[in-house]
Amino acid sequence: MAITYEWSFPNFECDSSNAVKTIHWRYTGSETISDTTYTASMYGSCTGSDMNFDDMTKDNAISCVLENTDQTVENMQTSLSAQIEDQKAPATVSKTKEF
Repeated sequence: MAITYEWSFPNFECDSSNAVKTIHWRYTGSETISDTTYTASMYGSCTGSDMNFDDMTKDNAISCVLENTDQTVENMQTSLSAQIEDQKAPATVSKTKEF
């Protein structure tokens, strides 16, 4: 199955005139194989667009994030995909031992 990607915006900081000053975002990739779901995410915040909060759409928020970071959606997806691949085939395994 392919990785699905999803944007979420848990918080917007606005000034007294309701203009968006800061956007807090998260971009998540997930893939389910059999009964196991692998998930990776990246998050951050960026300067808002000064758009009125009531008029802000998901597409506006995504555009603002991409304009204010040095990332592209393709770069972000590549990074998340690599994190998921690492989860499916880890280079190291953590072990414990009782003495």
